[in-house]
Amino acid sequence: MTTKINIITHDKVVHADDVFAAGILQIIYQKVHVTRTRDLDILRAATGAPNTFLLDVGGRYDAEQRLFDHHQPEGAGFRNAASGEWPYATAGLVWKHYGAQAVRKLHPDLNAESIQEIVTHIDESVVRYIDAVDCGVRIKTAGPSLSALIGSFNPSWFEEDEDVFPLVMNLAQVLLTNFIKRHAGKVMARDKVRASETIHDGQILLLEKCLPWSEVVSNEMPGVLFVVYPVGESEGSRPQWQLRATVNDDMTPRIKLPPQWGGRERTALATVSGENTAVFCHRSRHLAGAETMEGAISMAMTAIEHVAREERLVA
Repeated sequence: MTTKINIITHDKVVHADDVFAAGILQIIYQKVHVTRTRDLDILRAATGAPNTFLLDVGGRYDAEQRLFDHHQPEGAGFRNAASGEWPYATAGLVWKHYGAQAVRKLHPDLNAESIQEIVTHIDESVVRYIDAVDCGVRIKTAGPSLSALIGSFNPSWFEEDEDVFPLVMNLAQVLLTNFIKRHAGKVMARDKVRASETIHDGQILLLEKCLPWSEVVSNEMPGVLFVVYPVGESEGSRPQWQLRATVNDDMTPRIKLPPQWGGRERTALATVSGENTAVFCHRSRHLAGAETMEGAISMAMTAIEHVAREERLVA
């Protein structure tokens, strides 16, 4: 039987740290009741109450009593205590204590080491940035941050007040679930990638399906130059096989497709590549596609031979 929990957080403006903290707990417990208030009598009565979490309110951080605030004078600590970097806000505190439970809820077959890896990855790639913004740390981003996206749901001055917390809590749960699922997929795919067949003197890796392969290939397979894999069939289109050039762990490319292929498709690409099933070649020459696995392999072999021929000419 699923335990229903009570979440108490502040009213008025929603922030990413309290929203994501609630989303974490919703992944674990599923049934949650949210009360949004700053009423001190309610907060005092709720402190330490069974199945009750105080998020971003209450002025205390005590995980045993499920109190997760960071506004008290001493704060709630830092991820790097020595340097005072990456302060904790409510999302990070809840993730610190409940992140492993959330991952285990979604992926119960993972071992403890894999779960901890995912917990660390989600904190370093998502949660610590939410905390930093809430604590007033300036973070440079290429676009709107998660904190800004959550904040955009707050009513504007010309709109009537509306409690958007349930909506954004559900959104946070979906986003966190996807973040966890994506990295769990990488963890679970590693052994499958390692066990996959290599051909052409180990320079081409063949995958039976489109697995997340880049980490294993970059770190453990220095001789692999191309990865060949199928991409899904969609309505009105046939399945396709793609070949992607690999990179080293410092992101430098190991190989590129021939210059005359870049940006060409179908007949034009078939003419210059010699492969009748060729579909496209990306203009940056890191990715190409063919109608068949054999066609994709042929294009990869041709590209490798082209590079070898160019190197012989230079020598």
